[in-house]
Order: sequence, then structure tokens, then C-alpha cells
Amino acid sequence: MLKYLPVIVGLAVSAVLIPFVKRFAKRLGIISSPTEDRWHKKPTPLLGGIVIYISTVTSFFLFKGHDFHSLSLILAGTVIFFLGAVDDFRHLTPPIKLIVEISVAVAFILFTGIKWDIIGNIPFDIFITVIWLVGITNAFNLLDNMDGLSAGIAIISGSFIFLYLFSNTQTSVSSLLLSLIGAIAGFLIYNFNPASIFMGDSGSLFIGFMLGSIVLIPEVNSPAQLLQIILFPVLIFLIPIFDTTYVVFMRKLSGLDAMKGGKDHTSHRLVKIGLSERSAVLLLYTVGILSGIIAFFERSIPIYIYIEALFLFILFLLFLGIYLSKIKVHDANKNEKGVVSVIVNITYKRRITEILLDLVLIFVSFYGAYILRFEGQSFYTNSVTMFQSLPLVLGLQIIAFYTTGAYKAVWKYTGVTEIWIIIKGIVIGTIFSMLGILFIWRFNSYSRTVFIIYAILLFILMTFSRYVFKSFDLFLKRANGKNLKKVLIYGAGDGGEFALNELLNNEQLELMPVCFIDDDKIKHGRSIHNYPVIGGIEKLEEVLTHYGINEVIISTPKIKDSRLEKIKSVCKNNGIRLRKFSLKLEE
Repeated sequence: MLKYLPVIVGLAVSAVLIPFVKRFAKRLGIISSPTEDRWHKKPTPLLGGIVIYISTVTSFFLFKGHDFHSLSLILAGTVIFFLGAVDDFRHLTPPIKLIVEISVAVAFILFTGIKWDIIGNIPFDIFITVIWLVGITNAFNLLDNMDGLSAGIAIISGSFIFLYLFSNTQTSVSSLLLSLIGAIAGFLIYNFNPASIFMGDSGSLFIGFMLGSIVLIPEVNSPAQLLQIILFPVLIFLIPIFDTTYVVFMRKLSGLDAMKGGKDHTSHRLVKIGLSERSAVLLLYTVGILSGIIAFFERSIPIYIYIEALFLFILFLLFLGIYLSKIKVHDANKNEKGVVSVIVNITYKRRITEILLDLVLIFVSFYGAYILRFEGQSFYTNSVTMFQSLPLVLGLQIIAFYTTGAYKAVWKYTGVTEIWIIIKGIVIGTIFSMLGILFIWRFNSYSRTVFIIYAILLFILMTFSRYVFKSFDLFLKRANGKNLKKVLIYGAGDGGEFALNELLNNEQLELMPVCFIDDDKIKHGRSIHNYPVIGGIEKLEEVLTHYGINEVIISTPKIKDSRLEKIKSVCKNNGIRLRKFSLKLEE
């Protein structure tokens, strides 16, 4: 229990100091004011980073056992802290900050000898280590774009580092890490939405450098395979790495300056699809925890199972990235001029994105089939034949999908017909893959069961991917519904479904369906595409008031004159527009 005292002391010191620092920042006018490229909407005191630094150092030096590595970390971190503090006061240019960060990283490596051993080439390893330190330092700085986000992710990352590397040992570095976690936790009490203080660059740069450096020390960076050396820190810091990479990539594609601030981060896009700020931050916390769990089990499960789990997680990130890229976060006149518009047109016309995604799904399915069919050493033995035939399977399966028309369908209109096309493509691709293996390798050392499992897995993943995209389009429509006119559809039959699909797919109408009413009591309490059938015409006025309906659309061609007159009367009395939906052929 004594080894956990640093986190308790760090938390206590930080929580006590924050109120005093807030008042001090207000008196000196050290305030972060709302601007066009910042997310917050009210002036908020800075200097939270000073509390994080003081609390970390105070807690750390209260305990004995300091060594060369931990003191070196504190010294280098102090320089980075002062760099951030100067930037909070003076607003340094990005090149100046970058030069100082690189200088500190190089000095830290040369002075301590701490670096990654990637390929054994000292200049190359030093170069990669410098990129890592500077990258993680700035990644946490860029992640500090919404209340509680950077601080919370730092606590999650630091906690997994401690659990994975120091839970059974007590070192000077582990005490330093716990002190840092405690200091950030005390600050987060005041920084979580709605935040009453920000950490500023002094806090985010200090946190990023400290955490990025700790995974490099000898106690942490123990000899391991190259995959393990890279995967663990990348997964631990996945959220800041993903957010930074994604923002820079999207800005470059859009022809925008990647170094300037903006409201186009992952968290901002999540809010724009309808999540609250708290929900967006908590969702990213969840992804960070999931990524930390995957990193935690890196050396605990067989590598072949771990790789499959990793690919599934990558698929999740790929879906998330594609979804969020649909959100418009820049002005139309700016966003349409960059390379992104060209790429969007290419991927739309040639279906490059769909083919690339399906290639990943095919690999995951084929690899997963071998995992389910073989275990332990048997998997390693048979993996030779798997990788031998993988290019053939990938090529023939994509050709099968193309020839059967799988890439002619629009994903958001996926239905039974499209599913049958997918099934046909999988069956043809699987059969021709088996015939190709029979022709080339005589099917020696291959298992027919593998291909059965492969076909089942591929069907599940393909269907899931199509329907997830379709569901996301509907989710976006509902999330943005607060800016659209709310519509009640009268008639929950075939005409009602046609009307619903037209409202959902035709953005120019600027209408958002809310629910149905229908006089058929059998349909009451049911739903069409998750839109409820509330009741009959007797509930019309109640529903209009309760849901704030702006417009009523009659979808059924068969309606009695008496009912039509009643609907007209209710709509007129409530100031509701009434229209009729019809689908007909005309010359």
C-alpha cells in the first residue's frame, strides 16, 4: 500500500492548489478567451499546468530512492514545462517550440543513453526516439481540445503503464509515474466538463514528454521482439496518436494549415454527430481503455490470436475514421478546394475505399479461420500454407465480388438483394480459391474446413460492414435532426415506408421523420425502421404537441374524407403544415 502513496499525495496537493491558482490566474488576466479556432465558449483561467508540475515534483521528492533515470526525467520535463509556460504567456511560434523540444529530446538521449533499440543502428534509433518524444509531447498538446480529454487520457495511459510494468515492482520511476498520475487526477476534478481551469501548454507538453519518456527507460523498454517494442507504446498512447494523425491527415487533404488550431479534432466531430461534450470525451476514454487492455495482454496470449484481435481493433478504428470524415467541419469554400475533394470523387467512382476495406475483411476472415481450425503449435505449422495461399485468396475473392456486382451497390441502400450478391460472391470466391490451391499445390496440407469457416466469417464481417455504414447514415440524419423540421407520417403501410425513405435520403427536403400514426390498431406499438407507430388519429393533436412536430405528411392514398377533414382541422388549429406524399409515373 505504501508504494501507492505518491499518487495520493500528488492528487491531494493538486486538488488543494487548483483553487488558489485559479484566483491567481484571474487576477493576472491569464485567461484563455474563446476564439474562432477554439472549442470553449467562455473565458477560462490557464495555469493548471503549473499545479500539475508542482504537485508531481512535490510528491516525487517526498519519497526516497531517487536514481539517475528519474532525476533525468524530472530535469528534462522541467525544461519542457518552462517552454510551455512561456508559450502560455508569450505565444511562441510552432518552429521555436519544435526546435526546443528536439534539443531537449536529443540532450536527454545523449545524456542518459535512453533510447529505443529498433534495429541496433545507433543514429537511426536516436532519430526514431527523438521523433517519438517530440510526437507524443505534441500529441497530448493537440489532444487538449475539450474539457477533461487530455488529462483523462493521460491518466488512463499512465495507469496502464504502471499496471503492466510496475505493479509488481517499486522503482524510482514508478514513484514518479504515480506522482504524475495523482497530480493529473487532482487537476481533472476541476477540468472535467464544465471545466473551470485549463492546463495550458505548460501542462500538456509536460505530461506528453514525461509519459513518452517513461516508456523508454530500461525498466520499461526491456528486450523484446520488434513488434512488442512498437505495439505497446503505440496502443498505450493510441488516442493522442490517432487524433493527431487524423487531424493532420484530414487538414492536408483539405488544403488547410496543419499547424493551426481548429474545431476538427476527433472529439469535435463526435459532438457534431449529436453527442454531448461529456459523452464524446467518455467515448474516447472507453476507446483508450480498450486499447490499453489490448496492450496489457500483449505478452499474455499467443501472438497469432493477438494479431487477429489487433486487426479487429484496427477495423474498428478504420470504421470510426471513415465515419468521422463524413462530418463537415470546415467551410464549404475551404473544404472543397483541397485534395480531399479529388480523393472523395475517385473513391466514389472507383470504389477504392470499399475494395481496400474488403481486402482487410478477407484477410481477417482467412486468418481467423486458421485460428479457429488450428491451435497452438499446429497453427504455426499450418500458417506457412496460409500465408502461401493468401495472395491467391485475396485476388480471387475480390475478382468474385467485382464480377458478381458487389461494388455496384450503394452501401446505405443495402438490403436483401445486396446480401444475396455478397453471398454469391463469397461462394464463388471460396470455390475458385480452393480450385486454385488444388491446381497449384494439389491441396496438400490444406484443410477444407478452413474454407467453410472462412466463408462464414467473411459473410458476417461483410454484412456487418455494410449495415454499419447504412446505420451510420441514419444516425447522422437523426443526430442532425435538431436543425431540421420534424415530420409526422400518417399511414404506416407501404406508402409510409416509401415516404420515410424519401425523407431520410433526400437531404434537400430538410425534413426529419419522427414517428408514425395509423388507424390500424395492430400496428400500434410497432415500428418501421426503428420509427415508432404511436397510435391512431385520436392521438394526432397529442403527438403534435409532445414531439414538437412542424409538418404532417399523409402517405396513404386511401383515406376517408372525414378523417382527412379532421387532420386538416387539427393541423390548421396548431399551425402545422399538411402535405400528401405520392409516388406515380408520368409521361
